[in-house]
Amino acid sequence: MTGAGAPWAPPLVELTGGMTGHLLAWERHERDGSWWAWVSWVHETGGRTDHKVVLVRADSLRPLEPPEAYKAVPRRLRGLDGQIRSR
Repeated sequence: MTGAGAPWAPPLVELTGGMTGHLLAWERHERDGSWWAWVSWVHETGGRTDHKVVLVRADSLRPLEPPEAYKAVPRRLRGLDGQIRSR
């Protein structure tokens, strides 16, 4: 299914090392203003599959889709108190 009726899916990004994953959310750290990204992917090894979710520096990612694909990715703020708030 494509077009306006298609369900939203997280856009694809390339992580350092060449792995491809889905960008789940952007997170800005209030402490120093740095941007981070939550990324999910499936890792296969020895006949096993594991679902991985990691927090990585945003500048370590390479977008694999057109810029408009990233507009719907949630943005959050991790406050000095450790609480995460939607932006």
